[in-house]
Parts: sequence; C-alpha cells; structure tokens
Amino acid sequence: MPTSLDWRRDGSAGDPAPCVICGKPAICRSPAGKPVHKVCAEAWIDQRNANKAVA
Repeated sequence: MPTSLDWRRDGSAGDPAPCVICGKPAICRSPAGKPVHKVCAEAWIDQRNANKAVA
C-alpha cells in the first residue's frame, strides 16, 4: 500500500527551494525542515521500504 504522509502537525511551508529529492522548487518543508514535495517524500519512503523487503 502506498505511503501517505500527514504533515498537518509537523510540516511547514517556506520560500521555494530545491526539493532534496527531485531538485524542483518546493514550498513544503519536511518535519525536519528540509524542502521536499510531499509526493517525492512518499515515493522515497515506498522505494526504501521495497528495497528493504528485497534485502
């Protein structure tokens, strides 16, 4: 099942900055304060979990 993050409590927004995953401008900030698109973060988590399952 695909990951769906909820950043309503921990996420924030800021000036556009390069997404740490895709490099395109993002206004969303992760709970750690990094600029990232929500969909990029969800895809990264799913890919990481899939790789762990194979290993």
